[in-house]
Amino acid sequence: MTLRRARIAGLLASVCLLLNTLAYGVDEPVQLTSGQVSGIESDGVQAFLGIPFAAPPVGDLRWQAPQAPIPWEGVRVSDRHGPACMQRRASYMSEDCLYLNVWTTAETAAEQLPVMVWIHGGGWTSGSNSGATYNGEAFARNGVVLVSVNYRMSGFGWMAHPALSAESPQGVSGNYGMLDHIAALEWVRDNVAGFGGDPDNVTIFGESAGGASVYGLLATPLAKGLFHKAISESTWVTSNNITRLKRANGLTGSAEARGETAIAAKLQELGRSGGEILESMRALSAREVLDLDIRVSLIVDGVIFPKSPADIFAEGSHNVVPLMAGINDGEGLFFVRPDRVFKTVAEQRAARLEEFGEFAGNLMDYYVAKNVEDVFVTEVDFNTDSWFARPTREIIQAIARSSEDSYMYVFTRNLRDPSQRSPHAMELRYVFNNLLPSASETDQDIAQLLNDYWVQFARVGTPNGGGLPAWPVYDLETQQHQILGAEVGQGSMLRKQELDELDRYFSDRFSSAP
Repeated sequence: MTLRRARIAGLLASVCLLLNTLAYGVDEPVQLTSGQVSGIESDGVQAFLGIPFAAPPVGDLRWQAPQAPIPWEGVRVSDRHGPACMQRRASYMSEDCLYLNVWTTAETAAEQLPVMVWIHGGGWTSGSNSGATYNGEAFARNGVVLVSVNYRMSGFGWMAHPALSAESPQGVSGNYGMLDHIAALEWVRDNVAGFGGDPDNVTIFGESAGGASVYGLLATPLAKGLFHKAISESTWVTSNNITRLKRANGLTGSAEARGETAIAAKLQELGRSGGEILESMRALSAREVLDLDIRVSLIVDGVIFPKSPADIFAEGSHNVVPLMAGINDGEGLFFVRPDRVFKTVAEQRAARLEEFGEFAGNLMDYYVAKNVEDVFVTEVDFNTDSWFARPTREIIQAIARSSEDSYMYVFTRNLRDPSQRSPHAMELRYVFNNLLPSASETDQDIAQLLNDYWVQFARVGTPNGGGLPAWPVYDLETQQHQILGAEVGQGSMLRKQELDELDRYFSDRFSSAP
């Protein structure tokens, strides 16, 4: 089906963004649990930028669960983004970073618009809610309240350490980024009605690491009831970004052991060994924490994640909500460099054997090329399948086995070169309907369609309706998915043999105990 859809709203949003249309202060402040805020208005969309949803996680609150925001007197002017959380490359960042943004067209709290909460990607080490791609105006114009959130990353968000576990009432550490997500959703529950949003109709959505955060929120009992629908774009879950708190996981050490090693090495490097460990840890500068050798991961700790998410999904004890999830058909093009792939099939085979080890099974048949000309394509497919398609199908099938419906998509458009497959993150500007006005008519149509699908799902829990092309419910037998691109249609059994074998590999290699 060729796309030909009206896109006036998308063009208006892009023109407003491009020309930096004059913004005016919102007349009536919004009352929050911590104080009043005012925002800015641009052509009917009200934006409230840089609202604190938690206390600054600094000093004694570093490596603690997020605390309630500090109340303020008077009206807080929320007219600029808060700083990004600490990361390697950002011009505006701080350890004090737990801020969110809200876009809405509601004129009164009584409108009860559906709410969408965006979680950015970036490998849990980079990114923020202030990226231009994530401007929420198009979503607001399409009838939702859009909330975008920051969260702690790198060593700030994922540090586990025996001393931190010992001081915790639950006896655990790490997963602070996940706890930030939960705090943001609690803030939405308590405050979004003031922006015209319906706290009983909240959809979480994220991409890549943000999709992995959605994966985690579906699995943790701490998020139960805080959201009512979920969208995961390019869910990023690998053999390396889920670990156990106290025991080794596959080829990696426990999260506590890794944190203990990283801290000891840094304190020795700085000549600060021998003091009280927690005091020494919190005396590290933000830059020193950022430099710690910490591998980010969801941590199976017996509390936030009672078991591995995979086991939680398999047994059906996850949070059950309608789900829409999918991948781009060439995810791996973002990560695999043609000039850095294996030079021979023998090199590729040796690397696969080393990685898979005794658990290889039939994986060698799928992820070792038959000839040297196919090595690059095979690497792209392996990255796409193992990092994104496998975990995406995992949560799609978990919901399909439940009382709710799930919907799968494959995005096929490449904005830079329509003749090529769609690499990782390519769908983002389409979903947010933030393409430049110079984008082709076809691309503008695709952007409007994706934004409409996402909003329709947030409204009613299905992408179907509102005159949109029909999208089949995912069924375990037929495994149908929607193809989204210049052509819209359906496919089925997406790389089933490959993903079945990857599921077997992950199940055999990684068990769940904390």
